[in-house]
Amino acid sequence: MVQQNEFQAVVLAGGKGSRMTELTAGKPKCLLPIANMPMIWYPLKLLDQSGFTEAIVVVSECVKSDVVAAVDKLNLNIKAEIVGVADAEDIGTADSLRLIHEKIHSDLVVVSSDLIANIDLSETLNLYRKHNASLTALILQPAKTPEDFVQPGPKSKQKAERDLIGIDNETGRMVFLASASDFEESIKMPAKLLKKHSNFTVYSKLLDAHLYVINKWVLDFLVHHKNFSTLKGELLPYIVKKQLDKPKSVSEDKNASVVKMDTKKDIFRFALEKPFDALIRSMSSFNDHETDLEDAYHNDIIKCYAHVMNGKFGLRANTLQMYSLANAVVNDWYEMKKEGDLPCSSISTNATVKSTQLQSCRIDENAIVSEKTSLKQSYLSNNVVVEPKTRISRSVIMNNVTIKERCVIENCIICNGSTIEEGTQLKDCLVGAQHVVPSGSIHNREVLTDIDRLMEI
Repeated sequence: MVQQNEFQAVVLAGGKGSRMTELTAGKPKCLLPIANMPMIWYPLKLLDQSGFTEAIVVVSECVKSDVVAAVDKLNLNIKAEIVGVADAEDIGTADSLRLIHEKIHSDLVVVSSDLIANIDLSETLNLYRKHNASLTALILQPAKTPEDFVQPGPKSKQKAERDLIGIDNETGRMVFLASASDFEESIKMPAKLLKKHSNFTVYSKLLDAHLYVINKWVLDFLVHHKNFSTLKGELLPYIVKKQLDKPKSVSEDKNASVVKMDTKKDIFRFALEKPFDALIRSMSSFNDHETDLEDAYHNDIIKCYAHVMNGKFGLRANTLQMYSLANAVVNDWYEMKKEGDLPCSSISTNATVKSTQLQSCRIDENAIVSEKTSLKQSYLSNNVVVEPKTRISRSVIMNNVTIKERCVIENCIICNGSTIEEGTQLKDCLVGAQHVVPSGSIHNREVLTDIDRLMEI
């Protein structure tokens, strides 16, 4: 349970989806449908079920009105304040936090809008509380990929991102954080790290969920240090590394002068112990480790932790592959059906469905599905029209799509406003927004889109 004013929740939803432009050319990334729910629903639902009553959602100013309209329809208990920030290309996640810092008055929980995970955050928050941490990161097992999963579009040569996460085996301290792409063949560890944490493991197959519990002083530090643009790539690795340091004093350097020392920007001007913390520690028999005779936490003021949630899976829908996978597995994580829906499919009361062959589908408002059609394991969004003698399986059909008669659609993503003319056969394809596929076309593992529309991104 989250006590009022203990934490403030921030959802970072300003990303443009640069690694999935085929999808974001016609819709903001945070509103892309996953199981017919906008992507932003998933982190808000996560916060909602974890006890949060309010959240700040940071979006690009140009899509703010669209996000406000979408969130208003979600019927969640959590109250979301949508905040627009400038649409500049070089604004990163840390920049976004810096821009809203005046709204933050407590420790905060920051989550990316593309996190898809049906979990309870209470253990993560309790770990943060227990150690009065500077930072606690949620770490998950990567989602299991179904054996029959095929990503729509051409075979991707893009390598999946891998995080390198060093975790002390005794204390759970996160002692190292980097991207595998930052290194070629070997990794050099500082001698100071190896001496202080002699028993830690570097994991390369775990998922940094991009959900962080962050101490308020870290935000204050960020506000005064504008050289940090991103959280994951710049600020957080820096904070993790600074665990090895101690506050400097003039006496440590006899040649230093008080005038020359730039203490205003030093991190330990922000990372201050709360009153009586040191006294309580000195009077307590508690110690977080037994591998040496040092005091608890080695008297560190900066403390970072990784909460590895074993047995729980998650993914970040930040690439075309992960977005496709999210739609393939999300029904195993969430109960998407509404009360009173058919056991096999979820059909909006405002949809017109004449087909008798439906299996594990979700069909939203004002969709029209004609008779003599077959739909299996597919999602149809608002205002979709499916004409007779058409078969659709394992596909995502976004808003305002028209699929004419005698079409076969298998494992495809069809973006909003597109038209599939009669007699078309599509397998493992992605159709971009507003695109028209001519009648009688046959396509396999292709991206069908207007190249000019992609160039606008």
